[in-house]
Amino acid sequence: MKNRVLSLLLVGLLSVGVATAAVKPEVQPVSTPKRVLFVGNSFSYYNNGIQNRVSNLIKSAGKWQAGDNRYRLKTISGGKLFEHIAGIPPLLQNSQKRQWDVMVLQEYSDGPISKKYHQSFVDSSDEIAILARKQGIEPVLFMTWAYKNDKDMTQQLADAYTAQANKLNALVVPVGLAFALAAQTNPEIELYIPDIDGFNETGQEQYNDVLKHPSVAGTYLAACMFYASFYQQSPEGLAYIADLPSAEAKRLQQIAWLTFQQFYKG
Repeated sequence: MKNRVLSLLLVGLLSVGVATAAVKPEVQPVSTPKRVLFVGNSFSYYNNGIQNRVSNLIKSAGKWQAGDNRYRLKTISGGKLFEHIAGIPPLLQNSQKRQWDVMVLQEYSDGPISKKYHQSFVDSSDEIAILARKQGIEPVLFMTWAYKNDKDMTQQLADAYTAQANKLNALVVPVGLAFALAAQTNPEIELYIPDIDGFNETGQEQYNDVLKHPSVAGTYLAACMFYASFYQQSPEGLAYIADLPSAEAKRLQQIAWLTFQQFYKG
């Protein structure tokens, strides 16, 4: 009954014209990494870090094994992947045994589709993937989301990340598509938080017009998307809800699973 309800929801949601990747993923999620290193910037470290949110979902599912599972985060504020390259070899060589199963790569917000930084995204993810695989670590690309109210950006990012993942023969986790689906179907759930630009003469906060950083709900949705992709299971019903209203968290769990089905299974 549950699968039938989810299938009906998927058909209904697809009818609203949610963005999908024109470039189809060539790598399907089939394994469950236990030791994961996220490499990125503020998109990953906001709200106590994507690594903690995913690990909390795993723990609430009863799948976390102390001493075996390990999730960590390496970020540079406003950073781009090329800025991480110099720090990758020392990080991987600090142990006599392989520390990670997977290295998740998250580029600057519009880097993959920027004329200025697109080639840097391609070249740096190529180089990091080579460094990782020399240590037996698989690269995974973190498809980020569009800025709020910039619908065209969703499609562009989805295609850029998926094309590069295909080139690397690597998995891509479609977080950006989950954001788009949530925005279309549940616009009352705020996935973004404004950035403070400064203060006026009376001390009032002045905010940037571009909304791009994730709220707690946004980070939670991203975490649900990683859980679904890494475990090939729906996060729906997991007890960890990141202090969100239970109905909101449940909806985000459903959206992550629907995105998983749509992106990987078509």
